[in-house]
Amino acid sequence: MIVVRTAPAGPAARAGIRGVDFPTGALGDVITEVNGKPVRRLSDLTDEIEQIGAGRSVKLTVKRGSHSRNLDVDIVDIGRPS
Repeated sequence: MIVVRTAPAGPAARAGIRGVDFPTGALGDVITEVNGKPVRRLSDLTDEIEQIGAGRSVKLTVKRGSHSRNLDVDIVDIGRPS
């Protein structure tokens, strides 16, 4: 699943996840796993996040170019003010 953009200063951006760079056309990070489970479509990611719940974190495996890396990302409830 390609990351199109992240919220500025949001959990994904703080973890180092990069979205598409529209001025250059550079592809964003590709999320390949969440907590060791494959991510083939958006629902794979959102289902896992919903099961874990806000206030915890998930381990994402992302591919950037030819390199993969594991990142811990906090889960937050974007519907509630922080």
